[in-house]
Amino acid sequence: MVPGDLHGLERRVQEVPQTLEEFGPDYAIELDPTAHKVEGSWIRDATLGANDGLVSVLTLIAGVAGAAKGNVVLLAGVSALVAGAISMGVGAFVSARAYRAYFLKELQRELREMRELPDVEREEIREVYRGRGFRGETLEMVVDTITSDPKVWLRVMMQEELGLSQGFGQPLGAALTVFVAFLIGGTVPVIPFVFGSGVAALSVSFVVTAAALVVAGAIRTRFTGERPARAGLELVAMATVGVAVAYGIGRLLHVAGVG
Repeated sequence: MVPGDLHGLERRVQEVPQTLEEFGPDYAIELDPTAHKVEGSWIRDATLGANDGLVSVLTLIAGVAGAAKGNVVLLAGVSALVAGAISMGVGAFVSARAYRAYFLKELQRELREMRELPDVEREEIREVYRGRGFRGETLEMVVDTITSDPKVWLRVMMQEELGLSQGFGQPLGAALTVFVAFLIGGTVPVIPFVFGSGVAALSVSFVVTAAALVVAGAIRTRFTGERPARAGLELVAMATVGVAVAYGIGRLLHVAGVG
């Protein structure tokens, strides 16, 4: 039997999909930045943007520095900085918006199935918890408890059946975070070329970028539980390979008469 307030809950989602306060903070799709805070989501976006800015801009500069000299390297770095920040920001916006739309669509579909096929949905709950070792009266008590409250029922279906996380944020917020983080990270490898050029500037750029990557890795470990030294060294190692390959390709192009 379907709980009586399921129809009202479904109507609420369909009429005002942006405000799902009935589900608690887990399902508040935040048009208001203070409405719902997903712990660690901002650091995920910031780390993504900063790491990509550091590594991609440094790698591009290394490639150009291998083939050309002077202001060409600086101009290439600034161009990569601006283009990359815009691209990453747009990508973060589209990704967050698409996930939020998909989440809402599945939310509405689950509500409809709970209304039209309650026995099937109850059996799905039963299978989930049977797979976790519940049996007999204990299993039935769990199923009855969950399905007696449509909010709890829906939350369990979204998480357990579909594996959808409520860890999404505001598209504009995600875009701005990634954009700013990329600019900050990407500026680091560019700065040495404002004051110098050639291999000397590239060497300084690599050192300061490596230091920034170590710091970024240490910040990441506060949320991931990784060992700080290992996380930082992994980032530096990947950047080293990228720089070596890019610079080598640049030198080959220079030898070939390009640049």
